[in-house]
Amino acid sequence: MLDPTEKHERNTDNRNFNINSHQTTITLFNNQSYSYSTNSQQHEYVGGKDQEWNILEDASQNHVEQPKSPLDREDMGELEYVEKLNRFDCPITLNPKTASFVDVGIHAALRQRLGRSTVEKHLRYARFMENHVLSVDFRNPSYENFIRHMDYREQIEQASPNALKHEWNAMRMFLRSYGISEWSYRLPTAPKSHKRILPFPDVVYKFFHHQYSKDKYENTLFQYLFYHSFMIGWRVPSEICEMSTNDVVLNGDGTGCIVITEPKKHRSQRTVFPRKQILDSRTHKSFKNWIDHWRPKVENQYSGDALYLWPSGRPITVRTLGHKLSKYGKQVWEPFKPYDVRHWCAVSRLIEQKVNTGSFDVLPVKNWLGHEKIETTMNYIRYSEQYYKQAPYDWIKRVLKFHENVEGENTLKSRYGHFTLVSSGNSPRELSGPGRI
Repeated sequence: MLDPTEKHERNTDNRNFNINSHQTTITLFNNQSYSYSTNSQQHEYVGGKDQEWNILEDASQNHVEQPKSPLDREDMGELEYVEKLNRFDCPITLNPKTASFVDVGIHAALRQRLGRSTVEKHLRYARFMENHVLSVDFRNPSYENFIRHMDYREQIEQASPNALKHEWNAMRMFLRSYGISEWSYRLPTAPKSHKRILPFPDVVYKFFHHQYSKDKYENTLFQYLFYHSFMIGWRVPSEICEMSTNDVVLNGDGTGCIVITEPKKHRSQRTVFPRKQILDSRTHKSFKNWIDHWRPKVENQYSGDALYLWPSGRPITVRTLGHKLSKYGKQVWEPFKPYDVRHWCAVSRLIEQKVNTGSFDVLPVKNWLGHEKIETTMNYIRYSEQYYKQAPYDWIKRVLKFHENVEGENTLKSRYGHFTLVSSGNSPRELSGPGRI
C-alpha cells in the first residue's frame, strides 16, 4: 500500500486520455481502460433529465478509497480530464440512483462551472457524509435524512459552523446535479471572529531553523516551506501545491519574480517580486537554493516540474501538506494555524509600508496578496496598528536579519576543506553532523 503522501501524485503518470468525435478511452488509476462510443445506445449522451452517465462508475467504486474524514483524504485529481470532454455529451440532470460521485463531479465542473479544486473538496466531504455513523443517502436524497445527519454533527459531535458549511455546500452540489430544488436548511450562526494573534519576528525566525523531522530532507523541506510561506504570504496550502519550477523566474543579476496560480480565483495568476534574500540569496533559504541544491536530492520520474517534493520525489499534495504544516508549526508556536503565514505577511507588509512611507499604504499589499477587494486588505490595518505599537520596526527586515546572522554561522569549512554558502536547512546551532552539508 502506498504511503498517504504518495497516493495522489497528480495522477498524470497513471492516466492517459485519447478523445475524438467517435470513440473516447479513459484510463484511470490502474491503467484499466473504459471505452464508450458517442453513438452507442448504452450511453446515450444527449442532454436531458434522468440520463445515465456512468462511464466512471466502475473506477469510482473499485479504486477510490473511502475516508474516515474529509481531511484524511488526498486530492485525487479525478477531474483533470474534464476540459477534454464534450459539453454536449453532459446530461442536464443526473439520476441519483445510477450516477457515481465522479459523474456528479464532472457535472458540477461542466454544468455548474465550479472550479476543479472546489469540486474535489465537495466530493471529499460527500464521501465523509456517506460513510458517517449517521450517513447521508446520496442514492435516495431526502431532506429528513440530511437534517438528521446535520443535527447529529452539530449537537452530538460539536462540528463547527465552518465544517457544517462545507457539508452543506457539498450537498447543494449534488442537489443541483440531480435537478432537485435547494432545501431550506440554514447554517448555525458563526461566532464573531476573535482577535488575530500572530507571532512576532523573533518567533517567526525560529520556524526557519526548528528541527521538524529526523529525516534530513523532510526537515529541510518544512524549514524552506515556512520561510517561503511567511515571506510570500500565499494561500496555504493550495497555492503552494500549484507552484512549479517554471513559476520561479531567476535572472543572472539576482532579480526575478514568482508567478502564483490562484485556485480560489479560477486559477488566475499574480506575479510578485521578492527581494534578493527570498529569491536568489545563497545564504538564505531562498528559492534558488531550494531549486539548485535541495530539490534535486529527491527528484525522480514522478516529480514533473512541481516545485516542492515529498522525500519520495512525488509532488506535495494539499491535504497532507496542510496537516503537516499545522502539526509542525505548533511545535514552534502553539497557537499556529497554517493560514497564519498569510495573515502575518499581510500585517508585516503593512508595517513595512508604515516604516517606509509613514502610512499603512494598502495598495501594494493588496496587489502582493492578490485580494480582489481593497476592503479585504484594509481589514488588516487595525491589527497592523496594534502590532506596530508593540514592535515599531520593519518586521520582514528584522526576520531576514535574524536569518542572515544565523546563516552566517553556517558558512562553515567542510571536511573537504572548502567553504559552503548554501543555506543548510538545519539548525544553525548544530555546528557538526547534520548541520553541515
